[in-house]
Amino acid sequence: MRFSRKFASAAFGIILGLFLSWLLLSNSVSSGSIAAAVNNIFRKVADADTGLFFGAFALFLLSQILRAFRWTILSFNRKIPFSLSMPVTSIHIGLGHLLPVRLTDIAFVGLLRHFGEVPVGYGTATVVLAKLLDLIAMGIVIGSAVAAGVGEMAFVAPILVLIGSLGIIFMAPLLRAVRKPAVWILQKLVPGGGHHWFDDLLEASSVKERKGKIASAFAVSLVAWICKLMMFCLLLESLGITGIPYWKIFFASGVTDLIVALPLHGLFNMGTLEAGWAAGFAMVGIEGNIASGANIIELGFSVHLLWMFMAVFLMIFAIPWLWILSLKRKRRNFPLKSPVKDKN
Repeated sequence: MRFSRKFASAAFGIILGLFLSWLLLSNSVSSGSIAAAVNNIFRKVADADTGLFFGAFALFLLSQILRAFRWTILSFNRKIPFSLSMPVTSIHIGLGHLLPVRLTDIAFVGLLRHFGEVPVGYGTATVVLAKLLDLIAMGIVIGSAVAAGVGEMAFVAPILVLIGSLGIIFMAPLLRAVRKPAVWILQKLVPGGGHHWFDDLLEASSVKERKGKIASAFAVSLVAWICKLMMFCLLLESLGITGIPYWKIFFASGVTDLIVALPLHGLFNMGTLEAGWAAGFAMVGIEGNIASGANIIELGFSVHLLWMFMAVFLMIFAIPWLWILSLKRKRRNFPLKSPVKDKN
């Protein structure tokens, strides 16, 4: 039953992504057909400025390093070393660009459990706390950029900050309130072990005696989001698009990232990511052709391909790193026996 629900969700996300991709490309203003739009997209990617692209890649890598460092701060009762959090973060982000319906979050918790022996409840709570901190940091960074621009749409920032803050403050009390029915359901689904997962989740979600760590993780989140949103600015410039105020790029990129975080997208995030991109720019008054015949939707697909390439590239390097850690862990758990000397 659980597998069939996941399969149905994945199938829905894939169909939705294909439909949105077709709809967006068929309405591309600068192209007469979908084939022409696809050719424009690949030509833009191939002609991207190398220097600016590597600048964007450096910012993307820095944002991943900061996120990996944040996992070490947020880890609860079972320290997550940076040597583990970095490859797991890169694999988590890479899979997020490939897998449908946020299956990457399940993979992330599983990787922490397998390689770091982090209980599933602790890993789940850490992921939730990180996402709530992301909402707050995103709201502050985007709101500051928008306010520095013209002040329009700045109302979105305090909403994100409020949602994230309330989530962190009330997550543990809410979990305590629903503990009995939740444990009953989990025991039916996972006989004998479901309540342990929920209790770990409840314990790790508490902010009691962890305010300093959460504040530090929030500061890291702010810097990570500045790096990531600046990455989008450089990616657009690498495609030859200049003159768009940074606050508009920050806002549209933030909307895009929020859409991607929803469990709706299909394989490679195709379609849903571009829909968020187009919606974000439309909200700040940028639609259709913007410069030298460049179309905002085609640019969305081009930026997506460059972004996905960077994420998958780092994931490929992270996989052998994690494999080496796995070998070292096996050697610690099963040390080689020293040969027995012959007393004769």
